Amino acid sequence: MPPLMTMFKTVSTDCNLDCSYCYYRESLYGSRARHRMREEMLEAFIPQCMEYVSDIGAASFGWQGGEPTLAGLDFFRRAVELQRRSARPDTVVQNALQTNGVLIDDEWARFLSECRFLVGVSLDGPQSIHDSHRKDRRGEGSFARVMRGIEALRRRGVEFNVLCVLTPANVGQARQLMSFFRSEGYSHVQFIPAMDFQAMQPGKPASYLITPEEYGEFLRAAFDEWYTDGGPRLSVSIFDNYLQSYLGLPNQVCIYGETCDSGITVEYNGDVYPCDFYVHPDWRLGNALEEPLADILSRPERAAFIAQKRPFPEACQSCRWLAICKGGCFRNRTPLPDGESGPDHFCQSYKALLRHADARFRRLRDAVLRRRRYLDALASLAGAAAPGRNDPCPCGSGRKHKQCCGHPREGQSYIFGT
Repeated sequence: MPPLMTMFKTVSTDCNLDCSYCYYRESLYGSRARHRMREEMLEAFIPQCMEYVSDIGAASFGWQGGEPTLAGLDFFRRAVELQRRSARPDTVVQNALQTNGVLIDDEWARFLSECRFLVGVSLDGPQSIHDSHRKDRRGEGSFARVMRGIEALRRRGVEFNVLCVLTPANVGQARQLMSFFRSEGYSHVQFIPAMDFQAMQPGKPASYLITPEEYGEFLRAAFDEWYTDGGPRLSVSIFDNYLQSYLGLPNQVCIYGETCDSGITVEYNGDVYPCDFYVHPDWRLGNALEEPLADILSRPERAAFIAQKRPFPEACQSCRWLAICKGGCFRNRTPLPDGESGPDHFCQSYKALLRHADARFRRLRDAVLRRRRYLDALASLAGAAAPGRNDPCPCGSGRKHKQCCGHPREGQSYIFGT
């Protein structure tokens, strides 16, 4: 079986914040209704999931909402217990929690550390920016509480990423955002444009709070800050995925991938959908409490969903950047007058970035490949003396070792693990 990523909408739309741009404020099950996934759902689903992935030995679970921590620590302890009990020996289980961070305290952080969760924390920048959109229902900003949650994660050594939503309040401040995240010592950041549609509206044309022109300018400026001297230190998701495309590697994020079959979304009541942008009766695949997971995953509706990304729109097929952007997200394709689909709503943004950054992406690609040759050459020495400072570099560049892969700066950037 292929890998399967399961995204649980643990509490459906329920949340302790009231962010102005939330795309999961409303669903088929109500707006900000107090729903909770029951343990019965976990007990029915997790063993089946572990059986389904047993041949590849890897299971991946994402916990989202709303705000998933509202389900409580005991719920997550039970989920992990079921994973451990159901997994075959040597199965690798990955858990990722996307949270606003407000409820994260030392007890939560200790659990997340012990169970090796990857945590995504929503943080839109410095306080004045963050609090302009990420307020609670009393209208109070959440920045101070989020930062306390992040500090709890840091004290316990929890691996976490930052998710920054781009709105009119921060889309013109790429350099300030990059500087802020660096000054806080964060290692991984993902930028996403603020949406102006809901998960239950898959048929609504793509609508966002920022324009393609604004997003394109943001990406160009952020790239300049990211690239620096050719050794990026702060991982930025879109740039990482584009570099993977330049290297011919599989992409980590479905938007930039060849297909869109990476997972399923499971609502609090067990209803299964192919994506959390498609929580609509037309795309319901079944219910995990009522039928076997294998049957749900083999539904023709899921095959139809996976097939949507191809063929690419006509404008994409002749575009020089198609091999890099992979056509973007088909949820964002713009309808044309003849009834066909046009390119991704942010096509011009991606083109603006790639025209601006292509030469530097290629230099990074070459640097990664050179580093691989170097490490392979060192591995082949099999106990022989390592090259001296003034010896030719084993990567084959023709430069001295000390001026090439043996330079102290070499390898400090995270991209050399790409």
